[in-house]
Amino acid sequence: MDLSAIIRRAIEIGDQHGFITFDQINELAPSSAHRLEPDIIEALFDALSARGIDVREA
Repeated sequence: MDLSAIIRRAIEIGDQHGFITFDQINELAPSSAHRLEPDIIEALFDALSARGIDVREA
């Protein structure tokens, strides 16, 4: 899954529930390498914020 697919899926989850959890975000990343890249995390959080989707603890 590439970055745009991760962002799309995270937005879908967030739109359904009004928020997304950190655990759900971690499940979207195909490998631990993606979880460690700050640019991916920043892009994802920017996209969620732009949609008004909160990121919460589980």
